Amino acid sequence: MYILSLRNTLFIYFLFFRVLSGEIHAQTTVFRENNKWGIRENTTTIIKPVYDTVFNFNVSGRVCLACHKTMVPSSNKFIKSLTKVYLCNYLDRTGKRLLVNTSAIDTCGVFTLGKHTVKQFSDHPAYFIVSVKSKKHLIDKDFRQITFKGYHEIMLTPEPDFIIAQTIDEASTVSSGLINFNEELVIPFQYSDLKINSNDSLIIGCSAGLRPNSEDDVFTYAGKKAGSYRRHIDMATKNFIIHKIYEPKEYYIVYNITTKEEKIQQWEEVRFYNHDEILIRLKNDWYIYNMVTGVKKPGKQS
Repeated sequence: MYILSLRNTLFIYFLFFRVLSGEIHAQTTVFRENNKWGIRENTTTIIKPVYDTVFNFNVSGRVCLACHKTMVPSSNKFIKSLTKVYLCNYLDRTGKRLLVNTSAIDTCGVFTLGKHTVKQFSDHPAYFIVSVKSKKHLIDKDFRQITFKGYHEIMLTPEPDFIIAQTIDEASTVSSGLINFNEELVIPFQYSDLKINSNDSLIIGCSAGLRPNSEDDVFTYAGKKAGSYRRHIDMATKNFIIHKIYEPKEYYIVYNITTKEEKIQQWEEVRFYNHDEILIRLKNDWYIYNMVTGVKKPGKQS
């Protein structure tokens, strides 16, 4: 039994190492030569070892990140010093370099390595996000540029047709809106937060903190407003609105759109589940709650 357990443990470590090195998904490994880094596919060098650091091809096996280290003057105007930064290129398996169109006449092919750079290029199998002069652009893994305007932030959604984007104004106020993959506006940039109910094809726009005495809105996928409410909307379905009240204490109100009936609920947390059923948390336990019948049954967070 001990030998079998040891073998299983060694196999798990070996598999974990291979996943980290990119062998499982991309069949590529990073290597070091003459104090520089490159990437091999089996025994063939596909990214020459001329970089100070490289990040292996992600799960799609189509894009890697290769960076040169350089020293630049510090932004501190009182103390003159040099700061180390990494200037990077996104490369495909042929070594082709990504160029992002930032305007009709300008492109960018060198990108600063930031705190979230690696996560933003590796998390999604089909798309990645790049930053150019503090503006975000969405690119697919074949280097086709999806967005051209440049946003404060970009977030992919569970719905394959929609992108949540954010803008920021001169007062540093961040506003969220919804665009499609043709960069056409679906929901205007007037909300502090957007939620998508994929089951009922609804989009919830929260206005808290942006406009005084503003309403939260519910939209269809076509961008048509389905309803507006003075109280904060935590969630919405075709038949119910779930409001969350914060003061003087936190609680929920389940509002039946058809009958206008309201039910106050002392829940700690609410999550989407399936149409008129929702996930609710009471202390440390999760339940599936049917808003039509009022019946709850044991469940768990997905």
